Amino acid sequence: GCVFVGHIATDLDSIAGAIGAAKLFGGIPAKSEANLNGEILYVLKEVAELEEPMLFDDIPGGGIPSNDPDNVWKNVCLVDHNEEKQMVKSLREHPDRKSRVVGLIDHHALSSSFSSDKPLFIDVRPWGSMSSIVAHMFLRNNKNPGKSIARLLMCAILSDTLNLQSVTTTDADRFAVAFLARIGEIENPDEVARLMFRAKTAWICDLGPYAMVRGDQKDFFVNGWRFGIAVLEVTTMSPVLQLADRLILELRTLKIEKGGGKIANELDFAFLFVVDVVKQCSVLLVCGGREFALASKAFKGCPHKIAKDGMPAPGSTIQASQTLIDVGPLVSRKAQFVPAFSETLNAGFQCHKLPVSSPKYVDDKDDDAL
Repeated sequence: GCVFVGHIATDLDSIAGAIGAAKLFGGIPAKSEANLNGEILYVLKEVAELEEPMLFDDIPGGGIPSNDPDNVWKNVCLVDHNEEKQMVKSLREHPDRKSRVVGLIDHHALSSSFSSDKPLFIDVRPWGSMSSIVAHMFLRNNKNPGKSIARLLMCAILSDTLNLQSVTTTDADRFAVAFLARIGEIENPDEVARLMFRAKTAWICDLGPYAMVRGDQKDFFVNGWRFGIAVLEVTTMSPVLQLADRLILELRTLKIEKGGGKIANELDFAFLFVVDVVKQCSVLLVCGGREFALASKAFKGCPHKIAKDGMPAPGSTIQASQTLIDVGPLVSRKAQFVPAFSETLNAGFQCHKLPVSSPKYVDDKDDDAL
């Protein structure tokens, strides 16, 4: 059967979608990475009572060739992603990838890097969660997902929509939660969401700054500028902000790391948003002068302050008092953070540095120290 697999930097929606869609279409669910985050593990074990799917790279015909001479490589359906850089590496680099990918179930914009060699099944909708699309598929096909998968899909929708409070939430997501809660015999989805987010917060705070910055992180390219946005969704910000100075250092390191030894491939900006899923508000950690120049325009009028009392300025072009920006009720990377930065960059943004992709770019002494 077809292998259903989500993106790297695995989240609950990508795991739930893979398991749910594989159940509906008789395929094989897969995870793109070996280690899953605390929220996923909590939901699989405590709520849905399901086993983790196999690692894509361990599935014969998935990431490794099978012994079947007539079916050495299996077909693949992508779930919750379509950008080439978000695909599991073994699939992304496979020479026949464009012929192996036969399906896409997603709630993100189609990437310019996505294409196929033949017609394929596509269901892409502007909903708050990809798992809502899978739930809708069960309904359309008059199939019952069963108690465990209903619970898993419900939790994924609650996670991606911040308990149906995010600006990305649609009526389709609300209906899907009600439908799945009924099948999953869940009386109080709010309580499930609270416990799920609490488990995720505890897991995040145990990760350490390196992993916290690189976990839920995505890169974007707009008008010649490259920027990355990491997001931490927690039930309380204080444990995260106690590490603000170390997180900011990791952001500065990440910008260079992303280049893989080539300056032109580095990030111009690296940001980390800390989202309080209870109070529905966010703060932005700012790691350098370029970041402050962009963020202060993208979130004009939002107050800034020192991210952690006593911390030094992280660079020569930024003050310590500029390392945290309170962006208020904004909570969505896809619908709010990325559009704010993109609009500013497309409006002719300039600062004291040229884009790293420019042939006239000169590296920072601060970056050399890193």
